[in-house]
Amino acid sequence: MKSPMQLIIKLCTACLILMVSIGHSKSLEVEFATSHALVRGTLLLPETSVTVPCVVIIGGTLSSGRDGQTGDAGAPRRDALSRLALELSRAGYASLRFDKVGYGPSRPLPGWNGTYLQESQVAAAAMEFARHRPEISRVAAAGESAGAFLACLAAKSGSTADAYVFLGGHCGPGEEIYEYNFGNLLQYATQSPENMEWARKTARQGLALGRGYKEMFAAVREGLPDFVLHDGDFITTFGLARRREEVQWPPDEMYRHIKSPTLALAGEFDLNVRPEHAARIARIINDAGFTSATSIVIPGVDHSFQLSAPDPDTRMRERHSRESYKRPYPPTMYRELITWLDRTIPTPLQAARDAALASDSTLIRPSDIYTTQTNPASTPRIDETTTCTPRRVQLAPGITILDDITDTTNTPGVMTLEGRIGPLLLGDSSQAHFIEMSPGMFLGEHPHSSESIIYTVRGNWVLCSNGQRHVMRPGSLYWFARNTPTGYEMPFDEPAYILIFKGERSTAREKDFMDYLRGLNGWLEGKRNLGEAFTLGDLPTTHPARLFSDKLRSSVKQVR
Repeated sequence: MKSPMQLIIKLCTACLILMVSIGHSKSLEVEFATSHALVRGTLLLPETSVTVPCVVIIGGTLSSGRDGQTGDAGAPRRDALSRLALELSRAGYASLRFDKVGYGPSRPLPGWNGTYLQESQVAAAAMEFARHRPEISRVAAAGESAGAFLACLAAKSGSTADAYVFLGGHCGPGEEIYEYNFGNLLQYATQSPENMEWARKTARQGLALGRGYKEMFAAVREGLPDFVLHDGDFITTFGLARRREEVQWPPDEMYRHIKSPTLALAGEFDLNVRPEHAARIARIINDAGFTSATSIVIPGVDHSFQLSAPDPDTRMRERHSRESYKRPYPPTMYRELITWLDRTIPTPLQAARDAALASDSTLIRPSDIYTTQTNPASTPRIDETTTCTPRRVQLAPGITILDDITDTTNTPGVMTLEGRIGPLLLGDSSQAHFIEMSPGMFLGEHPHSSESIIYTVRGNWVLCSNGQRHVMRPGSLYWFARNTPTGYEMPFDEPAYILIFKGERSTAREKDFMDYLRGLNGWLEGKRNLGEAFTLGDLPTTHPARLFSDKLRSSVKQVR
């Protein structure tokens, strides 16, 4: 029986957990300044008497207001930053978010010119303000989109955070993001008269940029102060100061100034920044000598980590009409972010939850939903097959077994143009899934944002990378690095079954992975409808894959 003091401690701890879980917090209107701006923002603090880490949220191009508002007339309301702040508060973290200079009560002072450099000075001042608050213990910087570039420029100038989170951060030359946003829009518009009519009505400036961004960057390299974008009946003038900064300080190179633990997050269907840029960010930081950067691609979401439309046509239209702002915010990104913060700069409130869990197994801390939990019982347990999970044996704490990964009755999956794919295991920091490829399948070379090790369980197939081909057989094992293009070809008469291991966990739950696969299949079907080949029979007879297939079949006949 517990003593009265133990019961009091347990009750107080439970109250603390309840207080955090329902999001009790206090919101303070705050003000800080740089030499060229006076900035107003919101400091959101969990209701506690102890100091906690604070996440300084640095908004990107879409976020003019502290809540994530775009500031564009007629655009649906966007509140991505206030949602993030609320989730952080519920988890026991403070946050500071602020209006951009010139929006709301944040106002310029003499000398303000709105460059990236001056905005990075605002970000640095925000981190300094948070660091000197008595309620704050440590400071993390969360750079949203272009806010990642601002955080890097601040770090370059010597203003650093104890940890960094980059949400859809761009990691490439400035011209690349214009190609991805507006070059892709132009390509979409030219696919049909209907698409062109929609683009002219809905995204006229974006369409013009798709035709003129290369000329604009040529003007930057010539040192011109402005660029006149003239496209038929459309004409406007752009100042080139920011474009010059992107050339002077290439965004991808600026990540080398980050020397603190870093998490780079991207949305699978991000049409603003290529999703693989998250992996680029982590690789650049690690290659620079700091080896604690990791990346995660959140399935099924866009640049704002909102749920994406299931088909690519709707995604393209909603991205440029801004109707995507009306879509829901799934919890996956917040879960991954808070799990990482709990490991990297833990809040004392998380420590209290851990202590409570250690003393009483009936208490469950909120972060338990973010990690795979093993069966604490001393006897084995069977987890039967569900619509999202295979049959598993929980042998002992920390030991999970799948008796036969090739048994289709016990391994749910989704049939896609890349094969039948399904989840197998989710570890604390690793995961595994399977792909069963059908005869005649073809998948062109394409990169992935995370590295993998792939084992061939049964069947033969052809691996292609950089135009080189190799026949993979049962027992074959290979590794590919992040962002290394690989392709798969099935010139054989029997299916092949491969097992994919990832050394980092990018999926919160199996259901998230299955939802991602369903969205992936819709995206692939859209690409097939646009003419992309997904079978060897779709390829011309002179294609290298067809020639290699013919060579293989010829060698088999000769052996016979």
